[in-house]
Amino acid sequence: MSNDVRVATAYLQIEGRAPGRGYDYGTQAVVRGVSTAKPEQAKPGCIVVKVKLRIPKEAWEPFAPEAVIDVPADLIQRPISVEAVDPSE
Repeated sequence: MSNDVRVATAYLQIEGRAPGRGYDYGTQAVVRGVSTAKPEQAKPGCIVVKVKLRIPKEAWEPFAPEAVIDVPADLIQRPISVEAVDPSE
């Protein structure tokens, strides 16, 4: 990873149970809120987890997107036209 990174901090409010349903999700949890500042109080049934993301600056450099879409003929109800455009033009 490049030494030139951008750092973003977020606070996730995560709940491990279905609200008002009383059953456990097992290994699943649900993100109930995201903020850039630490909340003064967590939402009911939630814990607050601070997350720090380190993203290389290259992630914001322009790129040439490309997409290939195959549509089976039996699904076509009317002609489909797709045009790929380079965002730098």
